[in-house]
This record gives sequence, C-alpha cells and structure tokens, in this order.
Amino acid sequence: MRGCYSSNKDWPSLVLISELIGLLIFIISFTTLVFTCNPSILTELSGTPKPPTMEILALSVSGLNVSYTNKNVSAKWGVELVVQNPNLFSTLYLDHMVGMVLYKEEVIGVSSLEKKLIALGPMEHKFVSFKVWKKDWDIDDEDQPKVKEWVVENIMMDKHKEKINFSVQMGVWGKIKSSWWSSKSVIMNPRCMDLTINFVPMRGFGMLLDEEPIRCYVPMLDN
Repeated sequence: MRGCYSSNKDWPSLVLISELIGLLIFIISFTTLVFTCNPSILTELSGTPKPPTMEILALSVSGLNVSYTNKNVSAKWGVELVVQNPNLFSTLYLDHMVGMVLYKEEVIGVSSLEKKLIALGPMEHKFVSFKVWKKDWDIDDEDQPKVKEWVVENIMMDKHKEKINFSVQMGVWGKIKSSWWSSKSVIMNPRCMDLTINFVPMRGFGMLLDEEPIRCYVPMLDN
C-alpha cells in the first residue's frame, strides 16, 4: 500500500499560494475598511460626486451712484473667489459661468464670464474673478435686469451709510467625470449671501469687511 506524502518540490508552490491568499485577504479587508470609514468614496464612484466648494475672497464696489431721473443704479463690482474640487477621483469641468450681484435678494447686475473651460482635477483648486458693471444709462440693456423702484429707493438710503450689504450669485454649467465610463452634465447655483461691505459714502467705494474667506452654498443638479 502506497502512503500519501508531499514532495519537497511542492512546498514553494504551496508557500506562494498561501502568500497570494493572504495578500488577497489584506486587500479585501483594507478596501472594506476604507469604504466603511469614508463612505463618500463609494458614493463618488457610484456616480454621485460632491459639488465644488466656493469661497469669496474679495468683493469690492466702486462708483456706486443712483440716478434720480432714471430711477436706476450704477456701479462696478469686483468679485474674487476660489473654487475647489473636493472629490478624490472625479474631475470637474466648468464650461460656462454667469455672475450676478444682488441687493436684498434682487438681482441688480449680471456679468457673463469668458467662455474659457476651467478644469479641476481631484482635490485641485483655482482662483476665479469677474466684474459686474451696471451703468445708469443702460435702462433698456437686455443683458442687465431692470432694477425695481423700491430697490433704487433703498440703495439711495444705504449709500449714505458706512456699511451696505450685497450678495453674489452664480449660474454654472459644467460636467463631472468620475471615470472613463461615468460622466454627467450638471448645473450649479452658488450663493454667497449678505456680504457686508465697509463703505465710504463720499467716494461711493467699499470693500468686503470680512478678512477670512466666506463659504458659499453650492446646490448642484443634473442637467
């Protein structure tokens, strides 16, 4: 009767198989731990990446004036902000952006940013700036909203104060690509509300009072 035995030549193969099994178990355990501790990764890979974060770095207004005859407002606003992609794998493409300045939730000036594609890789950030120029003689300008009479009257009173509040809102059209097989078009409506301007009434000039960046609310929908 022949006994069962293993040849010494089989040991290297058995050791290799054992090491591969151990490595596979480690990879599975590590992957499970990562997804458990950071569920946002799984959410991102499943096709639901996070919207970009936006922070206002600077806001200025110059030449703020009110036309009593035309019942209109004229000014030039300068906006500087930083946009960051918070996703670990997805790339964010911003195709087109429109910037707006609001007074008490009423749009008083609009500016279409240059149609230059902005690409943000994973965790990357870039600086964006734009100007909104509202002229008091542009009453019939189709690119600018008609300022309501009550807004004009309120700005008439506020322009003599040392502080005045404006808000910045944007319309952003873009695309998020999570992988070579996953891509979708999105539309975003960033809102940076109630920004207090330290104003010099005699000069019609003012700058943002806060020295720290101000986080904006960025809702995002599939387009």
